[in-house]
Amino acid sequence: MVSEMEPGSGDADIENILNIRHLSIDNAENNFSKKTAAKSGRPRAKIFSTELTNCLALDCEFVGIGPHGKEHMLARVSIVNERAEVILDTYVKPQKAVIDYRTEISGIRPELMAEGQDYSAVRETVKLLLQGRILVGHALKNDLLVLNLRHPRNMTRDTSRYHPIARRIRALGTPSLKSLSKLILGEEIQIGTHDSVQDATATMKIYLIFQEEWEKSMRKSSTHRYRHR
Repeated sequence: MVSEMEPGSGDADIENILNIRHLSIDNAENNFSKKTAAKSGRPRAKIFSTELTNCLALDCEFVGIGPHGKEHMLARVSIVNERAEVILDTYVKPQKAVIDYRTEISGIRPELMAEGQDYSAVRETVKLLLQGRILVGHALKNDLLVLNLRHPRNMTRDTSRYHPIARRIRALGTPSLKSLSKLILGEEIQIGTHDSVQDATATMKIYLIFQEEWEKSMRKSSTHRYRHR
C-alpha cells in the first residue's frame, strides 16, 4: 500500500518533530492535542488522526548497518489506532552509515531517510503516544529494540506470540504477519515491498478479532500472579 504523499515529507505530513514538551495528550477528550509555546518559533508535530484510542498498533521498517548490513537501524515508524486511522507515519534520518537500504523489502530509499525526522524526536514522540496504552504489533521485540524503548509486558499484545492465533492457522512455529493476514483476515499484504502502515493495520485488525479472549486471559494471568505473591 503506497500513500499518495510520502510520509514525513510535505506540508500535509509530519514535519520537524522537534521538542516533545510542545506536545501534550488531553486524556479527558482522548485526543492528541498539539501545543506550541507562544514565543517559540519551532514547528510542532503534525499528526494524521487526532484520536488516540486505548490500543495503538506499531510497526517499523529497518535498514542494515554494521558488518555486511546485518544489524537493524530504524528507517520508518508507523502507528495506527483501533479504527486503522494513521496516528503517526514518518521516515527517520540515519544515525549511522547505512550499508544496506533493503529497498526490495523495506521500500526505503536514501532520499526518504534524508528528508526524515531526527531519531531522538521520533523516539520521544512514540514514547509519549504509547504511554499508558496497550501496544499492539507483530514481533514487537525488534521494533522496540531499534526505538530503544521498553513497554510494560502487561500492556503489550504481540500477534507473533499469542498461541491462540497460531493455533487458529495451525502454525507449527512462529507465524509470519503475511500468513496471519491471509488466513485470518483474508487480506494479502507484503506483496513486493513492506509498508509499515499496512502492517500495523493488519496487526490491529488481528488483535481486535482476538481482543475479548486475549484480554480475559491477561486479567486471569494478572489475578493468578497477585494471589501467588
